[in-house]
Amino acid sequence: MWNLDDATQFVPVLDLHVPWAHTWADIRPGKTDRERREQLRSLAAKQIGAVPASVRWWAFRISVWKRGKRPFDVENVAKPIIDAFCARQIAEDKSESIGLGLYPDDSIDYVRFIQLSGDRTESDDSTRIEVFACVI
Repeated sequence: MWNLDDATQFVPVLDLHVPWAHTWADIRPGKTDRERREQLRSLAAKQIGAVPASVRWWAFRISVWKRGKRPFDVENVAKPIIDAFCARQIAEDKSESIGLGLYPDDSIDYVRFIQLSGDRTESDDSTRIEVFACVI
């Protein structure tokens, strides 16, 4: 298993905390996948760090906390997050966030590792999104 905190292999590019816990495929106005990707991009643009010159592939560590008892499928959390930083998806969304395209496609050739965890909370919904560049 990879250790994303190993600075000899991984460079942290983004550590973003957002005040929501979303999954993909919601079609309600204001909650579509495209709108959620744009929300992520808008917040990430203010915090994203320098991208190393030579990136072999990308890794994500995503932690989500959901309030209440309603069903919540944690495996569906990653999709809009991964797509938010995909250059192909940014182009399809006609987004102005071209500079946030970390990889050309979200395939295994570019995104190889996703660590995803979820838990219930008594506090507000939230998600922590960490993005790492593998450099070795």
